Amino acid sequence: MPSLLEQYRISDFIEWHRQKRLRLNPDFQRGSVWSPAARTFLIDTILRQLPIPKVYLRTNIDVNTKKAIREIVDGQQRMRAILDFADDGFPLTKRAGEFRGLKYSTLSVEQQENFLGYAIAVDQLVNASNTDVLEVFARLNSYTVTLNPPEKRHAKWQGDFKWSVRSEAQKWRVLWEKYKILTVKERVRMLDDSLTSEMFGVLLEGVSDGGQSKIDALYRKYDPGFDTGVIEKLDATLKFFVDRLAAGLIDTPLMNATHFLMLFSALAALLVGIPGNANVAAISQVKAKALENNLDRAREKLLQLGSIIDSEDEPSGKYSNFWKASRSTTQRIASRKIRFPFFVQALAPKE
Repeated sequence: MPSLLEQYRISDFIEWHRQKRLRLNPDFQRGSVWSPAARTFLIDTILRQLPIPKVYLRTNIDVNTKKAIREIVDGQQRMRAILDFADDGFPLTKRAGEFRGLKYSTLSVEQQENFLGYAIAVDQLVNASNTDVLEVFARLNSYTVTLNPPEKRHAKWQGDFKWSVRSEAQKWRVLWEKYKILTVKERVRMLDDSLTSEMFGVLLEGVSDGGQSKIDALYRKYDPGFDTGVIEKLDATLKFFVDRLAAGLIDTPLMNATHFLMLFSALAALLVGIPGNANVAAISQVKAKALENNLDRAREKLLQLGSIIDSEDEPSGKYSNFWKASRSTTQRIASRKIRFPFFVQALAPKE
């Protein structure tokens, strides 16, 4: 069973499809039908000339007619979306940014040329049987790293919540690149989506339990639909942090993801409000104005918290519980309900 790695342009696939020399084999279909958001994301990726995964074709050559019939055995949802878009089958959703609302026919001539000329990597399995194809898939899967929870969520969910999380994680890459809240290796495994989804969770539900099961619950609850106003709240909170507060915090323990989430939660509570949490009475006693008037002091207080987190020795007095909670399972509400008020008090000390 020969295997050939080639590249074909989208225009080639369209031509084969019109000539009825391209088949989509539903027997090899894996996964559910893509949502409009997923189809849009693919077309947006193509229009921006970014790479997409390669497609697997089974190419059967008829020696009598001297014609090749190409059958897509992996990548069918991608190809269906591409062919449908080329036929003006759907407009792009808001996930496409400046391309929102466009169909193929309403793209500019240059954009149409870029779309039609986009090259897709193809592995051709020549005259392969079903058994041959399944063996190829089995061998490919044997080398694949097991998906972690963020990657599984990204594959499973296709609604506005998933795509909003992904968009915000990319928009605020300064958090990962400059402030080193997550490493490149962690971002490769989509932990930036995990942390961003937890920030969404704080804005939607307040400070609560964390961990992968809690994030799974957020996706189940909000992926069908959520109040997109929280995106503006998230942007406002992170913009304030980056523009007004972050100086001097690089390379401190506060830039660890678990501690940064509590810092974000306290900052969001002061600036944009978060749903009430019965475990945190202090929240009603502070105001955003106090933060505006005490930025230098707030930064000093945050650095003090960072120093306590970093200390090997338990401090005496009121910071003892904070130190213990910072060294325990920081995803649990038992830890967060202790740590959160300290971040609130640091950001908005009583005048």
